[in-house]
Order: sequence, then structure tokens, then C-alpha cells
Amino acid sequence: MSRFLLPALILLTLHLPLGAQTAGDWIHSRGNEAMTGLSPVELRFPLELAWQHQMMTKPKGQAEMLVSSAVARAGKVYAGCKDGQFRCLDLATGQKKWEAIGKGAFDGAAAFAGELIVAGCQDGFVYAWNADTGKEVWKHETDAEIHAAANVWTDPKTKVQKVLIGSYDYKVYCLDAQTGKQEWTAETGYYINGGSAAADGMLVFGGCDSVLHVHDVATGKEVRQIEVGSYIGNNVAIADGVIYVSHYGNRVSAYSMSDGAKVWEYGEREFEFYAAPAIWEKTVFCGGRDKRFHAIDRTTGDQRWEYRCRDRIDSSAVICAGKVAVFGSDDGYLYALGVNDGKEVWQYEIGAPVKTSPAIAGDYVIVGADDGVIYAFKSAAGTAPAKAR
Repeated sequence: MSRFLLPALILLTLHLPLGAQTAGDWIHSRGNEAMTGLSPVELRFPLELAWQHQMMTKPKGQAEMLVSSAVARAGKVYAGCKDGQFRCLDLATGQKKWEAIGKGAFDGAAAFAGELIVAGCQDGFVYAWNADTGKEVWKHETDAEIHAAANVWTDPKTKVQKVLIGSYDYKVYCLDAQTGKQEWTAETGYYINGGSAAADGMLVFGGCDSVLHVHDVATGKEVRQIEVGSYIGNNVAIADGVIYVSHYGNRVSAYSMSDGAKVWEYGEREFEFYAAPAIWEKTVFCGGRDKRFHAIDRTTGDQRWEYRCRDRIDSSAVICAGKVAVFGSDDGYLYALGVNDGKEVWQYEIGAPVKTSPAIAGDYVIVGADDGVIYAFKSAAGTAPAKAR
């Protein structure tokens, strides 16, 4: 199929959805309902470590202490971890405000629905707590463990919010955000690890059945299936009617959402892509298990630049104010690169693999690492923001 199906007009009239995201909050784990990995915040470098919070300590015989990607709102940070704790922390200090306990790991990021914070757990339940108090409001049982991030879609006509989340029972669930009542389910052929992206009235998700599923987000009706050919371990991103997906077939690909046609495919090395793509203007950004962070032309699928890390990159990048890409690596570093040329703006050695997607809330960048710790970095005071390179 042609690599040039994406109209040039798209690059002149970008309308990447930001939902209700503001500079002071991080209400979607990938920045917006379409999961494009965007933040309006312009960071000031060098970032300084503001605080760190130990979510869990290493049990005997356990290889890693995974912490979920965080979300933030109204001066509070929310994240779960592998030992079944879900916590609310003070954004400025890292002090614990409240804690909820599940009977399994909280792998996937949470999402906000009105006054609620919602997350899936490996015990098979989707939980909703009051975001201020931590009081459980509802929980919904699926038929298997949940690893996927939650997404909350707001119907543009009714303003009613729906929780969208996948389970290892091969289904994606649409739940009423205020009651947990099941609205519809979409069944697939295997496990679902990644979040479900919503844009232009469609819901798009992939999983271990190697297929992109496109459904009407309001009704759950299947619109089409797109064969990718390899496991999809994370969420897709949607921008201007195009679906961007990274997968275990060692490629990043773009597909037309309207007809399923492949726009382009990128990748030369035999290493998987787990990190989800981020989209900004003319470029797709994605880290790979080839230890490289890739910038890909949105129109042609050609490489714009790449940056080499010391280990693989499973952390999904966030693009901040169109200036820098922020992401972590299994080499134990957190990085910020200029989006136009890939030049390093800043790095910090955490010392443990960083697989989570950063949360950007006001002056803070929050990431979890495999040492069971959440780290918060703050923009430097009195320093000019980073300029696009």
C-alpha cells in the first residue's frame, strides 16, 4: 500500500484532542482521550528532584517492583503498584493522603471521572474511589485480571462520562463512570494489555490477538478490524483520523481509521516496540527495545532522527509544549530531548528501570521506577524554559 495516503493537508490543520487537560493537572495517563502523549506544560531545565515516595519494598524472590504510571489533579498524585496498593499523594510533598488495597497488582494507570478516580486491578475488579477521601464508591467485576490503563470518555453531546478498560478475559468494558454499570463490552481474541484510545466517535484498541479493533465508542458496535500481525502491548494513539501503533513485530505503523488502509510502516531492526507512540505536529515519537528513541515523519514514515540510550525503552514519551520529549529507560535514566533534532536537554540517573509514562502536572514531572519508588521532579526556578531545537 502507498506510504503517502496521509494527505498533506493534515499537517497544515492539526487538531490533536486535549480533552479537559490543563497545565496544572494530568487527568489522562497519556494526556488526552486519544492518548497522543501531549502536555501543554513548558518545562524549565534543569529539573530538580522534589521528592520521592516508596510505594513498596522488594519481597523475597521478586524480580521487580513495578509502579503504575501516575495521574494528577488538584494538587494530588494517584498511582498503584505491584503489591496491591493504590495511593493518593500530595503533589508538592509526596506525603500519603490515603490508600486503598486490592487483592492484586495495580499495573495500569488510573483515570478521573468527575469526583472519582478509577483503576483496574489484577484481582479482576475495576475500582472507583472518591478522589478526595479514598472511599470506595463502586467496583465492577470482570472475568480475569486487569493490566490495562483506564480511559474516561466524555460524550460530547450528553457530557456523560464512560470508563473504558480492557481485561484478560479478552474484553473491553464500557462502564457508566458514576455507577459502574456495564454499558457494553467488545470481545477480542486474546489478552488486552494496553489502554483504549477514543477520538472522532471511535474507540481503538489492540492486544495479544494482533488486531486493531475499531468500535463506535457510544454504542460499542464494531466498525472494523485491522490485522497488524503481531502482539500490541500498549495503547495506540489517534490523530487526524490516523491510528498509530507500536507492536512486537518490531515496527511502528500508521493506519487510516476510516478504511483500515496501511499508511506506512517504520522499523529496520529486529527489536520489539512496547512503548506507545506520542504524536506532535509532523512527528511520531516512540522508544524501542533497540535502545533507541525514534522520531518518525508522520507523512512518509521516514526517520527524522534517533537517540541512543544505554538499554531498552518501554516508557511512553510525553511531548511537553511542543519543545521536549520526556521518557524513561531501562538504563535507569529519565531523559528530555529536543523534539526537532533529538539533542539531549537534560537527563537524571534514577538508578532503576523506568518503564512508566511520565505525568506532567504544573511544574512537576512524576515517574515510577522498578525500585518501587515514585519520583517527582520540579521545573527549575528562575530559568528560561527549554527552546525547541
